[in-house]
Amino acid sequence: MTEPVLPIGRVTSDAPFESSLEFTPQTRGTWTIAHTPMLVPGLLEIFVCPEGCLRGVVLSAAEDRLLDRFAMVTVKEEDAVDGDMEKLFYEGVCDILDAMETLPPCVMVFTSCVHHFTAIDLPYVMTHLRKRYPQVDWIENYMNCTMRQSKLHYEEVTARQWYAPLGNVEKDPDQVDIIGNYFALDPDSEIYSLLSDQKIYDLPLCETYAEYKEMAHAKYLIYNMPVAKEAARDLQARNGQIPIYIPYTWSMKEIEADLDRLADTLGIQRKDFSRQKELAEKALRKTARLLHGRAVQIDYSATPRPLELACLLLEHGMNVTTVYSDAVLPGEQDALQRLRVLAPEMELRAAVHYRCRLWHDLDPDCLAIGQKATYYSGTRHFVNMVANDGLYGYTGIRKLCEQMQDALFYEKDPAMIEIKAKGCFG
Repeated sequence: MTEPVLPIGRVTSDAPFESSLEFTPQTRGTWTIAHTPMLVPGLLEIFVCPEGCLRGVVLSAAEDRLLDRFAMVTVKEEDAVDGDMEKLFYEGVCDILDAMETLPPCVMVFTSCVHHFTAIDLPYVMTHLRKRYPQVDWIENYMNCTMRQSKLHYEEVTARQWYAPLGNVEKDPDQVDIIGNYFALDPDSEIYSLLSDQKIYDLPLCETYAEYKEMAHAKYLIYNMPVAKEAARDLQARNGQIPIYIPYTWSMKEIEADLDRLADTLGIQRKDFSRQKELAEKALRKTARLLHGRAVQIDYSATPRPLELACLLLEHGMNVTTVYSDAVLPGEQDALQRLRVLAPEMELRAAVHYRCRLWHDLDPDCLAIGQKATYYSGTRHFVNMVANDGLYGYTGIRKLCEQMQDALFYEKDPAMIEIKAKGCFG
């Protein structure tokens, strides 16, 4: 069995590596199913699961000091055998809520694989919970990894369910929502500059549940992460809100086109961002000069477009040697073709293949962007970026260059990549 590594010039498929057993490196800064719902202010999570499933989510909640918004109902073997799953689910959730001094404004309940194995009548349970607690907004979510037959990843489902309580209300043409991000969109970005006359709501910035519910009034939705596509589709279908995909791209040509498209869609005047582009170009040249040929490694946990970022850095004189990604991600096909010409020997390495467990200290002298690249390379010079960190546009490029320069001159303790859910509030 060969190593799951290919020169980029030989990558001809969006899925170049076999799907098999997976290795999870000690890079824990990406958010889990226990963290992401916490972005909704005041939301209470209730996991109705067997103890084996609960172990991971309760540790996630505890590590990030979120236990005051976390509860669980333990499913045991006899519950499944006796056929009393609906009763356990309903009474367990009621016991939790009845013990609280104040009811939460919103509850997200999680079913697990066992409920779908036993064909629980979930609509029956949820109907009775809504009748008993009409003042609570109820959201269904699912931790059924062994039973999932849809094409939706759990992150896509959770991103959709973030906005389930938002109803179809009167729309404000001057309000724009930014949806689907773990981190708030950078307020210095060109998107904010373009929307200076609009009211902007971004879930990570909502401080109260009432403020969160105001997101229902937006006429337009901007989403940057591919994982939010299903949320945008659902809000359009249910609420008539208009989605606009402005991806976290590293292509300057695409940034310009997307900003013009955004302005045209909203019916507002286009803006000249040539000065921001000039500053980004200057920052790239400076970073290349300071790196002086030093190897750069990138991984997909840092950005949804790692190949595009590799293109940008290579085209500006930097020595990108490796990208860690198990697949060619959505929107990366053009970048793949450019890299096959620009740097055909650059390595594409799998990130979770079981043979990755043998990798460590691959290049301790490199500069890494992302936690998996940091782990596998063994470097202490790294940019600890997760899911783009809200960076966008020419300003995002400039700020990333500044972080790369900082990483070049100042070592970091790699232990920080073992901290769960980078930036999660608790």
